[in-house]
Amino acid sequence: MKTLAVIILVLVLAVSGMLGYALFNTALVVEGKGMQTLSAQSRYEDFAELQRNLEYGTAEATVYGEQLLLDASEYNFYIYTLRLKNRCLVPAEMVEMQVVGKDGDILSYDDGNQVNISPGALRDIWCVLLTRGTPTPVREIVITYYLWGNPQTVKYTYE
Repeated sequence: MKTLAVIILVLVLAVSGMLGYALFNTALVVEGKGMQTLSAQSRYEDFAELQRNLEYGTAEATVYGEQLLLDASEYNFYIYTLRLKNRCLVPAEMVEMQVVGKDGDILSYDDGNQVNISPGALRDIWCVLLTRGTPTPVREIVITYYLWGNPQTVKYTYE
């Protein structure tokens, strides 16, 4: 009888420990991996395609303003890369990142693929920001994802 009580106590403590871990580790760990600046002239084909998409209203991006794109020499692409680690016991589904725009920002977009991160896995994700001129690259980035069908949000400031 004592042996059965000890076994049940150990099982209850193990299950409680797993539930506690799952409860307190529901956020993705975010690490900045880098930011690259490219002139719009160096990626003129991408710039011209974005220009057409904005003109026709078909841009698959977060558009920050109703500004018409002029000459490519006035714009830059900022490419932000983040490394995400899923410490949760369940997969993080539909992970995406968005840059919070500032004055001079035109639009931002990512690769458009659905990103899922398995428990314990690392994954790099990226987002491109098109901006006018060369403002400071410091931006707030919002990472959204789903755990067990519930939306989660993590904010990260890229400095």
